[in-house]
Amino acid sequence: MKRFLNAIFNNSTRPRSGEPTVVHITHYKAGSQWVYMVLNHIAEERIVTPEVAAEHYTRGGIVPGSIYPCVYLTKEQFKAVKRPRRSRVFIVIRDLRDTLISQYFSVKKSHEMLNPLMQRARDILNSRDLQEGLIHLMKNNLKSSAKIQRSWAGSWRTIFVKYEDLVADEYSTFNRIFDHCRFVSDETVRREAINAHSFERMTGRKPGEEDTNSHHRKGVSGDWENYFDKQLKDVFKEKYGQILIDTGYEKDFNW
Repeated sequence: MKRFLNAIFNNSTRPRSGEPTVVHITHYKAGSQWVYMVLNHIAEERIVTPEVAAEHYTRGGIVPGSIYPCVYLTKEQFKAVKRPRRSRVFIVIRDLRDTLISQYFSVKKSHEMLNPLMQRARDILNSRDLQEGLIHLMKNNLKSSAKIQRSWAGSWRTIFVKYEDLVADEYSTFNRIFDHCRFVSDETVRREAINAHSFERMTGRKPGEEDTNSHHRKGVSGDWENYFDKQLKDVFKEKYGQILIDTGYEKDFNW
C-alpha cells in the first residue's frame, strides 16, 4: 500500500514550491541505484520514481521542485525535454572499463530479467568464456553508456562526479551533490542518509569482498585490471580509448 501511495504522489503534477528541480544524469553501472537510494533517503517526498529508458523524465511534464534520479540520457536527449528554469543537474560517470566488468556480472548473474533482450544477453554470456563474453558486451551493451559519456565529455556546465570519487570518499563527494542541489544542510541528516546506504550496510561485506551473485558485487574501483589482458585492452582502446582520455581517466593510449 505504501509503495502504491508513493507512486501516486511521486508522479503527481503538483509543484514543490521553493525547491529547485534536480536531475541526476548517469549511465548503466555507475552507482545509479546507490545515488538514487541516498537521494530518496534525504528527500523522499520529492522523488519521481525511475522508469525504464528514463521515461519518468522524457515523457515531459517536468514537475518543478521534483527530483529525477537515474536519467540515462545523452546531452542531446536531455536538452530535448523542457525543464524549469530553476534546475540543478549533476552527472555521475564511471571508468568504462569498470563499467564493462560490472555489467558483465550483472547481465550474467544478478540483474532481474526485465525483457527478452536481457534474457538473450544472459544466454549469450553463459554460452561463452569470460573473454568472449566481455568482448561481446564491449561491442554491444557498453555502447549506450559510452554514447552518454561521449555526448557530455568536454562540455561540463554543471558538476560532474566520478563513481571512483564516491567510492574513495563518499561523504565529501555526496556533500558536493547535496550543496549543488541545495538539499538540507544539516550535517547529521546528510550523514545519516549516506551511512544508511553504504556498501557495508547494504551488503554486510566490506568493499572488495566479492559476491558475484549480488547486484552490489564488489564496491571498488579499478577492478578491470584483474580481467583485462592484452587482447581486451587492444579491442577496448580501438572502440573507447578516446573516451577514457576525454573524461580524464587516461592521459593517452599507453595503459
